[in-house]
Amino acid sequence: MTRAPLAGEDAPQRLDATIARWAREWPGTLLGVEHRDEPDGSGHYHWLIRLRGAERDVITLWLSLRQRTVHLECELAPAPGERLEEVYRFCLVRNRALREVHLALGPEDGLYLVSEVPAGEVTIERLDELVGATVASVEELYPTVMALGHGSWFRRRPSRS
Repeated sequence: MTRAPLAGEDAPQRLDATIARWAREWPGTLLGVEHRDEPDGSGHYHWLIRLRGAERDVITLWLSLRQRTVHLECELAPAPGERLEEVYRFCLVRNRALREVHLALGPEDGLYLVSEVPAGEVTIERLDELVGATVASVEELYPTVMALGHGSWFRRRPSRS
């Protein structure tokens, strides 16, 4: 297995410019992009992207530029409080069919969609594929995961027409 090459010193600026160009193609859906110019304690740079959703009001994606890769994650749902076996079975079965992203347990056992790509592969088109796959997966999975794992309080809202 070959490793992705190390991201160059200009990688944060290049990724920021790519995200800015990509963002112009999502009018009406994109609620905002936030970015810190300094790396965190691990040397990673982060972007927060918020999009308007249909099933979920706001879909938030975190992009992290790491040494060799860009890591994407999006919280699908908080940790299930009910019917854990059914939720996890549903997620494992659905995980097999997902493209670009996959389901994983995240902080505090929340359900997340995650992906990781070599930093050099993040173009406007590739970013569009990743974000599009994430949004589509949230819209498809969120109502079922919430109904199964939080059914005592979650009610799917009527479709907005």
